[in-house]
Amino acid sequence: MYAPFVDYIFTPSSFKRSLGKKQFSYEGFHELAYLHPNCFTPNPEILKEIGLSDQETYSIVRFVSWSASHDIGQHGIRDKTTLVKTLERYGRVFVIAESKDDSEWENYRIRVAPEKLHHLLYYASLYLGEGGTTAAEAAVLGTYAIHVSTTAKHCGIFSELQQYGLLDFFDDEVRALPKALEILSSQNIKIECQQKRNRLINEKLEMTMFLVWLVESFPESIRIISEKPEYLDMFKTRG
Repeated sequence: MYAPFVDYIFTPSSFKRSLGKKQFSYEGFHELAYLHPNCFTPNPEILKEIGLSDQETYSIVRFVSWSASHDIGQHGIRDKTTLVKTLERYGRVFVIAESKDDSEWENYRIRVAPEKLHHLLYYASLYLGEGGTTAAEAAVLGTYAIHVSTTAKHCGIFSELQQYGLLDFFDDEVRALPKALEILSSQNIKIECQQKRNRLINEKLEMTMFLVWLVESFPESIRIISEKPEYLDMFKTRG
């Protein structure tokens, strides 16, 4: 609905749909605007607030309400209890549940301020859940993510993060659980995922720097990237 009223539309290269001549693609993810290493520094002190050390194995699980309009006819995890109890064999499990009425997860809730969640995602051994944004956030932080949703296969970001070896997606928990146990059984998974994350960071734009330049240099910035798309490489972190 917005397309007729704007002059330019910017989408990640993983975005599958063509939006015509107004569209510009960039090598990046929205989540890197606030989770790129230049913007975000994980704080291990936050682990102490929930009685964890930075060497401890724990998983973060997210259940969504499935009440959004784009979720009509879709589903994710059906047997939540079995899923959580199985993951619990490998370490502590923290549950983020959108439904306030679901008292079953009261003892599993993360009892820290919401803005501290990204620090916990960074140090987690695994993220598994129905929330797509949280899955992408975990992946770009170098924590293996498993997204369980019948919508995931239609989204390019998940396919690309899968290619980096940082995420998998499944229609239900029956298919997802074996992969989760494989990840939790791997002794080197955090080291491997951080190495894969480093590759991703080197190949994607530092989004905040890019967006600030795009706006402050407008409309010259449009001319530059139209004539020299390779100019955007200057917003990549080489390390």
